[in-house]
Amino acid sequence: MKTFLDAWLLEAPMGLSQELAGTVKVVAAGTWTQAAETLCLKVELQGAFRGSFWVTAEPAALARLFVAARITPAETDIPRDTALWQGIIRQVAERAAKAVSRDNGAPTSVVTVQQAALPTDLSWTAFEIRFGETSAHIALSDGTKPVDEKKQEKSGTNNFPVRGVELFLDVELEASLRFGSREMPLSEVLDLGPGDVVQLERHVSDPVDLIVGDKIVARGEVVLVNGNFGLRVTEVAEPRKSLESIRCLF
Repeated sequence: MKTFLDAWLLEAPMGLSQELAGTVKVVAAGTWTQAAETLCLKVELQGAFRGSFWVTAEPAALARLFVAARITPAETDIPRDTALWQGIIRQVAERAAKAVSRDNGAPTSVVTVQQAALPTDLSWTAFEIRFGETSAHIALSDGTKPVDEKKQEKSGTNNFPVRGVELFLDVELEASLRFGSREMPLSEVLDLGPGDVVQLERHVSDPVDLIVGDKIVARGEVVLVNGNFGLRVTEVAEPRKSLESIRCLF
């Protein structure tokens, strides 16, 4: 497998067929022309392949595709269709990640799949998703790169000084989860009462932050563990950044 794009194109027909419950073909479609409305998703990878993989599509075309697959009714609902498409792209990306993991003998994982602003400095390749008589055009841009772990170890780019770190390994640190934040004028704070709702500047699907000191050391999804809140980690900071988080406490 030369690139993550190669793996994605190989796994996409089967992954899309499973998600849409029917036969799906993915074919090259020549030059991509940006539509007036474009839904752009950013897939973040880590492991043997790292970086961002981009998928764009026209919301109206996706809506027709979901209706044809009998996933949704004919009524237009952009937030619903966006959430559905985001889940489908995650499934295909995870299949592609497993494929490159097998081929490279090193793991690659999907960290996040999020809606993002359309970048203007990327090179796009157009494809067409065909489901029976219905089709939808998409465009892909592969910003991921294979990582030579052995070369990185030799160069020391991910190494950090470990001398003396062992002395702190048993130190207990206070960690907290940050779901979001919002700036509020004092007048609004003073007017708060039981039953009031404070809207945070973070979407419900965005990962939450694990904070040690004043630094983010990991991100993930909130889960329930035996009746208590927990965090399923999906992304961790680089070792050096993690050490910086600890250093700020002393």
